[in-house]
Amino acid sequence: MDLSEINWDINAAGGWPAPIKITAGLLVFFLIIGGGHYQFTSDKLDELNREETELTTAVTSYGIEWRMALNLKLHQQQYKAIEASLAEMMRLMPTQAEMASLLVDISQTGIASGLEFNLFKPTGKITRDDVVALPINIKVQGGYKELGLFVSGLAALPRIVTIKDIEIAPIKNINLLKMAATVTTYQEIDAGEEEEPGLMDNSYLVCLKEDGLIIEGCTGTSDVDLSMFPTLIQRLKKKREDSTPVRVGEIKTMPILDVFTFNPKEVRDPFSSKSPDKQGAGGLDKEKNGIFPDFNRKKGVLEGVSLDTLELIGNIQKKGDPIKWGLIKVANGKVHRVKKGTYLGKNYGKIMDISSAKIDIMETIPNGQGGWEERAASIALSKAGEK
Repeated sequence: MDLSEINWDINAAGGWPAPIKITAGLLVFFLIIGGGHYQFTSDKLDELNREETELTTAVTSYGIEWRMALNLKLHQQQYKAIEASLAEMMRLMPTQAEMASLLVDISQTGIASGLEFNLFKPTGKITRDDVVALPINIKVQGGYKELGLFVSGLAALPRIVTIKDIEIAPIKNINLLKMAATVTTYQEIDAGEEEEPGLMDNSYLVCLKEDGLIIEGCTGTSDVDLSMFPTLIQRLKKKREDSTPVRVGEIKTMPILDVFTFNPKEVRDPFSSKSPDKQGAGGLDKEKNGIFPDFNRKKGVLEGVSLDTLELIGNIQKKGDPIKWGLIKVANGKVHRVKKGTYLGKNYGKIMDISSAKIDIMETIPNGQGGWEERAASIALSKAGEK
């Protein structure tokens, strides 16, 4: 067969030799099949591939969520612990109502330490993330040991107070020092009442008891019928069997920081060339009248707290027991038992007597001349305790 003799005009296809007709017919057939596949099937295959990818992703996500859910109760317990710890730390920040009292406490700490204030100027609020910083510029003058007592007293305040930008220099012609510094306290930004997060609410969870996961309080029911997909059921079952609970690490609690207490006893003044035993003729160590605090005594839990923040709510005494106990309530609501001889307050206060109406206290305060003197104080029974 000579192909050059064939009329290739499509209109003359009827006259083509049989092999050519068969070949042309098969070609047209495959073109039709290919076009139909492209037109009607390829899109479905792409969609099927996407669905398979999404299913694989969903099964993987299912495994992750299953591992988390196995330890859900522990996660919730840890969340509550973190919330309680955060709330405890936030209680160390003064409220708006406590700010005026705290400012007084800061200035009184300086005065009680024997310092003279030349400047006490709050500079306004500075917003930092979730807290507001309240810096106060101060300038004081006094002896080296009085400055140490002041800084130590700030650390013992019941609210968070920091001191920085400290500049200390001697004052010419007099044996005193001047100190400039920035004292800062902090307040939490009031974001209003926060709703309990969904993490603590199990009611929206789907109960999966049949799958071996029991969650207290779940009320949701699944409306997905997987009975028509046995392969998927097996994949999910295999994923559950291969899953182990997500490890929940131990939450480290905030360590209780020991408040450093400055002890001026036998401390050498670095701004003086005199030896310790000649500095101030033993001023802060021993007075002629023998009045001075015991700096080697371990401080009690109520020391460093202003007396005006303590509340006497009652007293108790067991039958036949000579010891009478007073019940002292602190700002955070906790109640402490105290007795005669207990120390409390920022000024080395010692309980001298407990009666049904009040607690008598003797404080030891700096006299402003490098020595110490005693001052009587008391805490009266609160009106709530009288009822």
